[in-house]
Parts: sequence; C-alpha cells; structure tokens
Amino acid sequence: MMKIIFAHGDKGGIGKTEAATRTAAAYLQAKKPLTMIDGDAKNPGLYRLFDTPESPVHCCNVLKTQGIEEMFELIASAKNDVLIDLPAGASAATEKMQGGSAAEGSIDLGQILDAIGARAVVLFAIDQNPEPVAALRDELSAFPIDLTDWVVVKNHREDRSFDLFDGSKTKDELTKKGGKTINMIRLDPVVTSRMTKDRLNLLTIQSDENVSMISKIRAKSALRQWTEQLKSVGLLDG
Repeated sequence: MMKIIFAHGDKGGIGKTEAATRTAAAYLQAKKPLTMIDGDAKNPGLYRLFDTPESPVHCCNVLKTQGIEEMFELIASAKNDVLIDLPAGASAATEKMQGGSAAEGSIDLGQILDAIGARAVVLFAIDQNPEPVAALRDELSAFPIDLTDWVVVKNHREDRSFDLFDGSKTKDELTKKGGKTINMIRLDPVVTSRMTKDRLNLLTIQSDENVSMISKIRAKSALRQWTEQLKSVGLLDG
C-alpha cells in the first residue's frame, strides 16, 4: 500500500528535517520511487539537499492556504510513496486536514487516503525535553486514526535518556494506537556541517572527491543504521 510520510515535530531544531533527509536517502539508495515535498518555506532542507532535474523536490509553504492546497493536490495525484517535510508549527496545517470542510485550504486527509488507497505515516521527531512530548500528545488526534501509522523518532543528539517520553501518558496513548519508536543516531557535526555547506546528502557525500574518507564512512554508517530502523517499522522492504 502506498505511504504518505509526514516528517513532523512541530518545533524547530527537533530533528524532523534530519529524519526526512535520511529517509529520502534511504529510499534513493534502495531505488524505491519517492515523491518529495518540502513544506518548510523558511528552511527548505529537503529541497536543498535532494532537488535534481531527474528527481525534483516540490516546494509548498503548507502554513499558507495556497501551499496546503498544492500539497493536497500532490498527494492526491501521487503514484508512489510520498515524503513531506513539515515546517515548525505545522500543527496549524494539520488542523486543516480534519473535519471534511468544503472551505479553501481545508480537506479531510482520511478521504484522500481512502480515495488513493494509501496510509499516512507520521515520523514524529522528539528529543529529551518535555515540549516535543506535549506536541506529540496534541498531534495524535490530528490524523485519521484508522489510516495512520505513528513512528516516534528519538533524536539522540544529546547523551541523555528519554525518561520524560518513556514514562509518559503520551507514550501509553501512542502504544494503544499501535505506534512504534525508532532511534536516530547522532552524526558527527563535522559531517553535518560539510553536508549543509556543500548541499550534500548521505548518498552524495559518499562520492564527493573533496570529502575525507572518515566523513564518508560516518555518513555511510548513519545511512545504514537509518535504513535498518526504517525496515524495522515496515517503511522499507527487506
């Protein structure tokens, strides 16, 4: 079944774009078709790292009516899995995905998913702080229950435990909905900085002759680990 993947977090700097770009790299490495949408007008990280003439990344500001209309149209016309990098504050957009309103900029996501025979997958990034857990709690009701799979991404950028999430009622509610949890390991900041500066992703950095062998190995390891995590929750075959 086709998947509409929302990289979400509802807070800047939480790791949602990192989750989106690692997912895009994993799909491309597996040669699996993917429609990519960057919904972040202020910081279009997915677009910067992956847009090519052969595989364009569609940009639409989903915090504005026109942008969310464009996103709905791209989802409705998709022929393969779709990856959407939502911006910080995307709860303003997800509010418009419920209720079946006939108003411009609002639509029932469940109706679209049912019409195209797809499921939504929410990759929700969290760190060890309380704000992401609170945002996750609020967003659990923003997507159609029967057509959405939840995957919480623990961003291990800090060497701290996730006790606030693991012991929370939000975690209990996620479990009741069949939600799963995966880990996103910390990538060497030197590698991350180089990728940002030269617009490289976890795939293209491995073939760049100006990048050190150590950086290439670390990028390759991060991509392998992320691919394994995606496979563990059924997002990639094998």
